[in-house]
Amino acid sequence: MTDSNTLFTTLVQPALPLFLLVAVLYVVRFVYRRYRSSFKGSLGEALVTNGTFRLLDEALYRGFSDLYVPRPDGDGLTQVDHVVVSPFGIFVIETKNYTGWIYGSEHQAKWTQTFGSGGKCSFQNPIWQNKLHLRALAQFLKLPEGKFRSVIFFMGGSAFKTELPEYVIDTSLTGYITGIEEVLLQPEEVAAANAALVDLVARTNKRTARREHLTGVKRRAKALG
Repeated sequence: MTDSNTLFTTLVQPALPLFLLVAVLYVVRFVYRRYRSSFKGSLGEALVTNGTFRLLDEALYRGFSDLYVPRPDGDGLTQVDHVVVSPFGIFVIETKNYTGWIYGSEHQAKWTQTFGSGGKCSFQNPIWQNKLHLRALAQFLKLPEGKFRSVIFFMGGSAFKTELPEYVIDTSLTGYITGIEEVLLQPEEVAAANAALVDLVARTNKRTARREHLTGVKRRAKALG
């Protein structure tokens, strides 16, 4: 027993902190990979909610985040990252927390993200993605689509390598929103939109809505083959 205790004390015990550190890092790595998209989405939501929304004049702008709205085709729900209601239009904001170089165009179904290491990956055209969100909100709020403004906001230090529409931005979301001064909504329309979205938030069970949304995404992806 003494020899065993001595072996443990001299060989195993000094290495225990290292073993524990490796185990913790392994668990963290596994959890991050498993829930990476959720982490990045939550970070993006927090940055906009606690950053941009706080800088906007409350007398003119009201922000909402993580909304689940019926799809315009009636096939379940679509998830909208952020909405800002104002006299200058209802800003429908899709956020992308990406790094690297971004290649794409308004008319391409897929965009490409590339890295300095030479790696690359493709993702859905966020302009098309946000058009669905805009149509869903227009239908839900019973307003013409011309009352809405689409905004695609890339955060995370990415750089655009192709020409993109002016509403696809990678800096100063607050500045972009406040820089638009053309009035699109009357005071009663602003009040009605805010009331409808406040009610939507109050009625939404986020866990149930998220599950329904993800089920619909998987179902439609499977149908496309």
